[in-house]
Amino acid sequence: MTKQIFTIHSLNVEGYAEQQQTTPYSVPAFAYAFLMEGEALVEIEGQNILIGPGQLILVPENQHVTVRHFKGCTGFDGCFSMDFLKDASYPVLRLEQPLLQSFWFDDAVFMGALFRRMVAAYDDKDKAFLQSGLDMMLGQLRSSSHVAAAIPEKFLQLVFEHDKAPANVAEYAALLHVTPNYLNKAVKSSTHRTAIDWIEIARLNLAKQLLRDRALSIAEIAEKTGLVDQSYFSRFFKKKTGVTPSEYRNSL
Repeated sequence: MTKQIFTIHSLNVEGYAEQQQTTPYSVPAFAYAFLMEGEALVEIEGQNILIGPGQLILVPENQHVTVRHFKGCTGFDGCFSMDFLKDASYPVLRLEQPLLQSFWFDDAVFMGALFRRMVAAYDDKDKAFLQSGLDMMLGQLRSSSHVAAAIPEKFLQLVFEHDKAPANVAEYAALLHVTPNYLNKAVKSSTHRTAIDWIEIARLNLAKQLLRDRALSIAEIAEKTGLVDQSYFSRFFKKKTGVTPSEYRNSL
């Protein structure tokens, strides 16, 4: 007999020093997260998905998840198995792709209150309420909200390509067969960050990863991140982190 799975936790995350190094994970259950504040960029089976305030993501069973970036996240996350549910007939449980749905105003307040009550019920081992809470959550989700790979998502996939130096906006636009101006507008509209912002986040993440390899010099790391000028790389790194690359490496 398989063990029923259910977890829920409160999130209160200011930031994570090693975004690029977050270990991919998967669980034999549905995973979910609801953000009340902040942002998180997650890669799920090769697709990058940005989650913002008032958004809930539901990830099908056994899919590989990697956290690429997050900032100021408050909310809730957890997982559940099908056999934990009272009702497993919801259409969203048949999707093969992640589902991302936005809740606004009163609906977002309701979802936040529901998850807070579920955290309390989890601590109290109140299975009946947790099952009812999942019913309420799943009943709010629309199967048409599955994530499509639009231009901003394809752009993020390219920018966060494993161990590859980020390029510039014009190069990404050419790869996506759009103009740089269109790419900038699409990314800004979808993510509330500019294309350059995401390129710099990816560059910083890669730099942090490479600085763990003490066999590489700072100059070599600068080149591998796409900033050939070591001085410029050091200024960029200190502006973003408050410390020099060498100081960061010595703190590891």
